[in-house]
Amino acid sequence: MKYLPLFPILARYPFLRISSRVFSFDVEKELRKFPDVIETARRIVDKAIDGKIEYERFTDESEFFCLGCEENCYDCRERGTLENCDLCMGCFENCSLYYPREAFERFFANAKLSLLTYIASRMIVSAMEDWVRMRYAVNEASYYSELLREDAEESGKVPIVRLVAIDLGAKLKGWNMHVSTFVKVSARIRDDKWRLVNRRLKNGYVETTKSEVLRGLEELLRMKLFEKVPSSEVVSPAVEELSRKAKRESEKFTMDLGEVDLNCLPPCMKEILSELQRGMNIPHTARFAITSFLLNIGMSVDEIISLFKAAPDFDEEKTRYQVEHIAGERGKGAEYTSPSCDTMRTYNNCVSDCRVSHPLIYYKKCKSKS
Repeated sequence: MKYLPLFPILARYPFLRISSRVFSFDVEKELRKFPDVIETARRIVDKAIDGKIEYERFTDESEFFCLGCEENCYDCRERGTLENCDLCMGCFENCSLYYPREAFERFFANAKLSLLTYIASRMIVSAMEDWVRMRYAVNEASYYSELLREDAEESGKVPIVRLVAIDLGAKLKGWNMHVSTFVKVSARIRDDKWRLVNRRLKNGYVETTKSEVLRGLEELLRMKLFEKVPSSEVVSPAVEELSRKAKRESEKFTMDLGEVDLNCLPPCMKEILSELQRGMNIPHTARFAITSFLLNIGMSVDEIISLFKAAPDFDEEKTRYQVEHIAGERGKGAEYTSPSCDTMRTYNNCVSDCRVSHPLIYYKKCKSKS
C-alpha cells in the first residue's frame, strides 16, 4: 500500500516537507470541504495568543510500521543508514506491507486532515501581527518537540526522529551535531553551554547529547514556523476574529515605563525591551538583565510583569514568582543588581560599546545630564 508507513508520521508531524511527495491536492478546495479543519486551526492560533497549546488534533498514535524498509529500497542500498537519506521516499512509495483497507483509509484521512490543519493555521498567523506569529511558532515548536521526545525514548521510533531531523535540515552523526547545524541552532540560545568555544569538536561534528539534539530541532522548527506563508480568503473569517482578540491582548501589554526615562536606557536594555514589544522569545539571561535593571531604577513588580505579557511563553504566575524573587520579595530576601557590561557581553546581550562598565552607570550618567 503506497506510502502506508508515512501516514502515521505525517499525522503526528504535518510540518514535514516530505508531505508534498505523499499528497497532491488543491488546498483551498480541500479546506472548503473540511470546515472542521479550519476550526481546529483557529483553536490552535487562539490558544497561542493566550500562550497555551491546543492538544485536540487529527493525530494518529500508530507505530512506525517498517524500520528496515530503507535497506530494501533499490535506491538506498549504497547508503546503508537513515542518516544518509536524501528524502527520496522511494522505499515508502514501494511499500508492500499489507493492512486492512479500513485501517489504511483511516491512516490516510488522519494524515491529510492533520496536514490541512497545519497549513490552515500557518495561513491564519501569517495574516496577523508578528508577535502572534512568534507565540504560535514557540508554542507549536514546543508541542512537536514534546512528541519528538516521546519518540526518542522508544528505540523503535528513533528513526522517526532521524527523519524529522533530516527534513528540518539538521545534519547528525549518532547524537552528535554537525558544526553548521550547531551554529545555526545556537544563535538564539544564549547559554554558555551552547557557545561553540565551550564544546568538543571532532571531524566537523560537535559532541552533543540526545537532549541537546532535540532542543536544537525545536529551535529549527521554531524558525520554520515563524516564516510567513501565503494566506487565503478561505481562512479570512478566522483571521478577522482572531485579529480582534489579538488587538485586545496587545492593548493589555502596551508598555508604560512610568517615571523611567526611555531616552536614558542603555542600548542593551532598549534592545531587550524592543524584542519584548515585538513578542520575541528572549533568553533567560536577557530576562534577568532587564528585570533586575528596571527594578534597580525604580519600576515596580507589577509594572515589570506587564512588560512580559507580550512574551510568547508568558505565564503570569511563574513570571510573578521570578520577578518577586529578583526583587528580594522571595527566597533569602536579597535584591539582585543587574549584570555588568562584562556579564552582558558573556551572554551575547551586549549590543554596543557604551564605554561604561555597567548599564546602571550609563543610565545614571544620562539622567544627570537631562
